[in-house]
Amino acid sequence: MGHIPPSARNLGIALLIACWSSAAYGAAQCSKTSYSEARALMTNRLLGTGYSRNQTSFLMRNADLRISQLRGATLNDRAKPCRIDSARAYVLGCVNDQLFPLKGSKASLDATRQASFWGKTHLAGRELLFVGSFNACLGAAKQALFRG
Repeated sequence: MGHIPPSARNLGIALLIACWSSAAYGAAQCSKTSYSEARALMTNRLLGTGYSRNQTSFLMRNADLRISQLRGATLNDRAKPCRIDSARAYVLGCVNDQLFPLKGSKASLDATRQASFWGKTHLAGRELLFVGSFNACLGAAKQALFRG
């Protein structure tokens, strides 16, 4: 996977813990936005906070691919009333909540690091933050909203 600086690793662990706890609290609540609205919000947030068009396209394309694999038939009893669109929107809402309070960092988010995720071998710090937050939120949603 390549070397990940200790500060980035610690930040990833902190994000994972924060996402699991917020997911456990909010998972039983239906998302107030549709997946398409949550996707548009996330795309605009990424572009508005310094992510390039290429980075945003890469991240959202891969997020869509993974989120589309979530199926309504596997929703648990608590999540069924919300339906699959709400569960999918929940994942991006979680990423939004976890990713964007990190505005004050002095670390370069544009420095490229050698790390292999989603078919890419060199990712910018900001891409790694998104991927880490996304994977934590997707895992939390699967645990809280889906069977098996």
